[in-house]
Amino acid sequence: MAKADIWMPLYIGDYLADTTRLTTEQHGAYLLLIMDYWRNGPAPDDDAILGNITKMASKDWRRVKAAVTMFFALKDGVWTHSRIERELEDAAAGKLKAEGKARKAAEARWGKQQPEHTSSNAPSNAPSTSQAMHEECPSQSQSPTNSKTKSKTDSALATRLPADWIPSLADAKFCQVERPDITIDGTASRFRDYWIAQPGVKGRKVDWPATWRNWVRNEKSQPRAGPAKPEKFDPVAYVNRNRTKAPDERTIEFDLRGEPL
Repeated sequence: MAKADIWMPLYIGDYLADTTRLTTEQHGAYLLLIMDYWRNGPAPDDDAILGNITKMASKDWRRVKAAVTMFFALKDGVWTHSRIERELEDAAAGKLKAEGKARKAAEARWGKQQPEHTSSNAPSNAPSTSQAMHEECPSQSQSPTNSKTKSKTDSALATRLPADWIPSLADAKFCQVERPDITIDGTASRFRDYWIAQPGVKGRKVDWPATWRNWVRNEKSQPRAGPAKPEKFDPVAYVNRNRTKAPDERTIEFDLRGEPL
């Protein structure tokens, strides 16, 4: 029987039903024995070894031995346990079944199955598992080398804004459609002055139209200038302004017909 290398099942209901008359010390000894059984197989009929498994001195082990070994059967010099043997068989069968499923899934995915007529000594043309996984699932992230190369390429393509730059027809239409609340001339002047004043790499861009569009989107609304309203003539204010002035310092205001008031 191959040793199972998975977790050991412990059915609490069954265990408590079979061990109701064990003391606390006997419970501990019994549990240590069945756990060692699961890992290492049946223990030999040797009180020294059984005492080591249960972590008990020789006299303490001899005191609990009769109550604990009643769950085992002495056969061919070892203490066997029928329930643990069944569980080991089920665990081994389940492991083999799982390995078979995994092997078939791998063969179906990577084409590892060879035709029946192919000699077992013939070299296989199928790629290794690691190679097949690399080809099937390429990395989605860029390597540091590719990132550095892209950065250098972008830096080489970047240019500064020409000193005589003005918005193209497409730039002007974008501004008019997206931001009718701002003026094209004022926005373009601020855009041009800002980027021409930027030093070094900061003043270089790969795509100036895209930079313009982002600028337009973030531009603050500017109130449009309108015709100034004519000041309304106030006779009281006129008199008060000129009352203390000398005759030659007084201002003369005209009505809309051009005649002095």
